[in-house]
Amino acid sequence: MRKYFVFLIAFIVIHFGFAQNLGSFIDYQGRLNIFDNGNIISLEGLAKKGAKVGGNCVLYTDQSDNFKAYYQGRTYDLADFTPAMYSASDDLGVFATNRIVSVFDNGNVVNLPGWANSYVAGDSIVGYFDVSSDYGYYRVYYGGTTEVVSDVFNSASVSSVKAGDNILAYINGDGLFKAYYHGQIYDLGTNHVSSYQLGSSTVAYMDEYNVAFKVFYNGVITTLETMAPKSYKGGDQLVAYVDNSGNFKIFYKGEVTTISTVEPDFYAVDDNVVAFGTENVSFNVFYMGKVYPLESNTPASYEVDFNSVAYIDKYGYLKIFTDGQTNQAYYIKVPKFKLTKNVLMFKTSEYDYHFYLNGKLY
Repeated sequence: MRKYFVFLIAFIVIHFGFAQNLGSFIDYQGRLNIFDNGNIISLEGLAKKGAKVGGNCVLYTDQSDNFKAYYQGRTYDLADFTPAMYSASDDLGVFATNRIVSVFDNGNVVNLPGWANSYVAGDSIVGYFDVSSDYGYYRVYYGGTTEVVSDVFNSASVSSVKAGDNILAYINGDGLFKAYYHGQIYDLGTNHVSSYQLGSSTVAYMDEYNVAFKVFYNGVITTLETMAPKSYKGGDQLVAYVDNSGNFKIFYKGEVTTISTVEPDFYAVDDNVVAFGTENVSFNVFYMGKVYPLESNTPASYEVDFNSVAYIDKYGYLKIFTDGQTNQAYYIKVPKFKLTKNVLMFKTSEYDYHFYLNGKLY
């Protein structure tokens, strides 16, 4: 396999392509560098802080405390100071300055109406309580527009709001458990929910009133179990859980599959992947409805994100599973790594950074 090395001495590549498959690092000069689909872009000036990497943009603060975004080969000025709160998701950059919530959406800055002290954000959705009116409204930004959620909110209900990729779940001012999804409010059928987790188009929750573990998926509520599970974790159109008897199950796109009748020692969920295993017996990944065996031993460390699972195998080598394929990322042992979406970053010396993406080493 051909080897592609990144030596960070005066290495600058200018690239104006579609920004996805992103990563970032600080080089030996203190400059922020962006990995963008195989190219390295060295940004102007020194980086005051690290960056937050999303699916299509990178948010960062330069040495003059200017808050900026990198998107499709360009940098954008967003604010002249670092926001108290900001985040980068698959589709959006979101930040709050002077009680104004703003969205960086496909190269455009949108200042959302009203005042807000905080927000919740998923990949394509932002929710916040507008305190500028006498009564206050809960507003949602989704699909390029902002609208008011026509439900009862108070301070308790505001603090209950959680965001999934494209969905919000909350307990309204009357104590009812609700979901906001594609412009509609759905009653989730309980006024006593003990826990809930969200993914894409999915809300998994324990309905204590009816003693049932349920999932809301694409507008439909399904009862998964009539007893509380031992644990559960939500992902994109999926819910992984251990039922009351110790069976490991996955709800995926409307169907429940028993993965194992033996309770796993560990499992992790992020976006489209579920990594799970039993100590020194097996390490597997569930992806798009299929189980892929990865190793017969527990990895020394692993990370899951988007469509990938990166891990250190029992011999100390770095491997990555992406879209159904597993590859060894490097030919010598690597002690540490970072997975951002499908981009795997690691370094072989203090300032010698490497990236692995789609079967190529950079």
